[in-house]
Amino acid sequence: MSQQNAEALKAAFAAADAGDPGPLVALYSDDMTWAGFTLEGDLRLYTKGEFLEAFGVLAKLDASANEVKSVEVVGDEIVTANVRAYRKLGDDELDITMVMTHRFVDGKVVRGTDMVPSSFEAFWSKVGITV
Repeated sequence: MSQQNAEALKAAFAAADAGDPGPLVALYSDDMTWAGFTLEGDLRLYTKGEFLEAFGVLAKLDASANEVKSVEVVGDEIVTANVRAYRKLGDDELDITMVMTHRFVDGKVVRGTDMVPSSFEAFWSKVGITV
């Protein structure tokens, strides 16, 4: 099942990057919680709604992309993903790899985490955008 989950994850990210967030939204369970970073670099827990709302900040940029570069299946429920995250506003650019972990139950992400380098919050601080 985990290989199917990994393929679903890659396809959902590709669809979202092409302008169709539907598959990615559907992949996340309604009761999902996500441990992720704020734009200021703090770690916090997000509900599904808060997590998706945080992605809305990307609309304020000149360009952005999230590309799954590789995945690893761990056991029956876990899929890790190395995701190239590109952000651009004016002359400022961020081009990093973030590591995301996903726990799947019945084909849906129920828990997740991300880890980003410190250049993540440095970029957001420099461009002055907040959620």
